[in-house]
Amino acid sequence: MNLKMRMTSALMALIVLTTPGFGAPTILHDPIKAAEKAKPLGVRATVRDAAARVESVSLFYASSRGMTPFRADMTGSGAGVWLATIPGHLMGPGDQMFYYIQAENADGETRETEWHTIKLVESGVAPAAIPSATEVARQAQREATPRPAPVPAPAPPPRTSRSKYLVPAAVIVGGAVAVGGALAIANHDSGGGGGGGDGGTGTVTNGNFGGTYDICFTPSAGTNSSTVCDNGLVNIYVSNGALEIVGLWDAEVLTASLSGNSFTAVKAVAATVQFPAAQLIVSGEFNGPSCTARVDGYSTDPLAPGNFSGRLNTTRR
Repeated sequence: MNLKMRMTSALMALIVLTTPGFGAPTILHDPIKAAEKAKPLGVRATVRDAAARVESVSLFYASSRGMTPFRADMTGSGAGVWLATIPGHLMGPGDQMFYYIQAENADGETRETEWHTIKLVESGVAPAAIPSATEVARQAQREATPRPAPVPAPAPPPRTSRSKYLVPAAVIVGGAVAVGGALAIANHDSGGGGGGGDGGTGTVTNGNFGGTYDICFTPSAGTNSSTVCDNGLVNIYVSNGALEIVGLWDAEVLTASLSGNSFTAVKAVAATVQFPAAQLIVSGEFNGPSCTARVDGYSTDPLAPGNFSGRLNTTRR
């Protein structure tokens, strides 16, 4: 009886070990739904294998399912995360891009995702026309649904200094500490009369503002890296005086509370394909149908020190 059981167990083990795909890597990936034409697109996946070391991960992409796809080796960045980029000159002129991801372990076992389809849109298309890539962005869009106008908020108290946007003191910028009561991000524009703050347009409490952003990362002196920039579409949603910025930094949503028609949003954000992890400071002001903001920040990655700068330009939708 014992001999029969041992033979049965050995046979089952042999079947499992020779079954194709057993022990193959596991690929975790959130499919990309939409992207801009002519802009490089970063693709990220998490690959794990409990049985063997992950040997390689590849990205295959093509503008048509009928053509032989291009192949790009994905680069491991630690914790099982692998990254690759689809070049901007291949993003278009068609309206779709197709891709899938393949992983192979040290035993030669492979696994592939299914083909994913990306909708390509022209640069400058209203952000609302681009499908949201995450539930966070979708929730932000739902929150932007117009609501009955609330009772106007009282006018903000007059400012006594020439600093428009203030951030709490002791902000570390590129390794240096700015000490004091507050860090002034920008100064008031000079002009006759002064003190109005909103130019007679009223305080913004609800609305959807869409437009573009530009942001650049400048490495600290002494590094071998050069300045890296990015630009794209961004939305600013205002609901009952609470503000959300969607689209500036991958799926991150920056939040702030309005003070009159001004705001300052501060958030620690994770690394992206292009930029290191960072502390971002977005300071802006609503002026009639438009909202402009300045982007400042610094890298929180000790291996990639440097500072961020940029700008948001939006108009009411």
